[in-house]
Amino acid sequence: MTWRPLSPREAKLVAVAILLAAVGLAWLGVVQPIVAGFADRAAQREQLLARQVANDRMIAAIPRLRRAAQDHQRALAAFTLPASDAPTATGQLRAALQAALMAAGGTFRGAEDLLPPPAGRVACRLSARLSPDQLGRFLALAQNHRPALLITALTINAEDALVTGRATSLDVQLDASAPAILAPPR
Repeated sequence: MTWRPLSPREAKLVAVAILLAAVGLAWLGVVQPIVAGFADRAAQREQLLARQVANDRMIAAIPRLRRAAQDHQRALAAFTLPASDAPTATGQLRAALQAALMAAGGTFRGAEDLLPPPAGRVACRLSARLSPDQLGRFLALAQNHRPALLITALTINAEDALVTGRATSLDVQLDASAPAILAPPR
């Protein structure tokens, strides 16, 4: 096969086609990535601006959030036993139950820690001797105690009721727990 020379008109068309191909390759290889980079960076700037606005709002809210956390801590103190460790908090619970028992007029017989207490709580068992009226007063005092006590078990033994037909003296065993905030270890 032999090649014949191109006419001047065909040569111009081939030259224009090569020029268009070169311009197209230059567009795809150089200009389009640059333009796409501008668009990508503009989108990133918008995202960063939105993140900065959100961060500025969060920074502005820090004093309000700090005050809310302090208010929460003060309110929480009214509902928990503040103590450095679990034995101290259990001792506070035991002392509160004994004080309520003595205020009701009952006779304290003993107390012991209940292990393991539920998470975030301390628990103890109190044994006492009370009359039915004293038991009612004791439970009312325990119910109104701050922090709120949870009475998990109440066992009442009235052995003299079998003999006399009336319970004059009750042997009571009360299991109670209360929420406690323990100081973090140093």
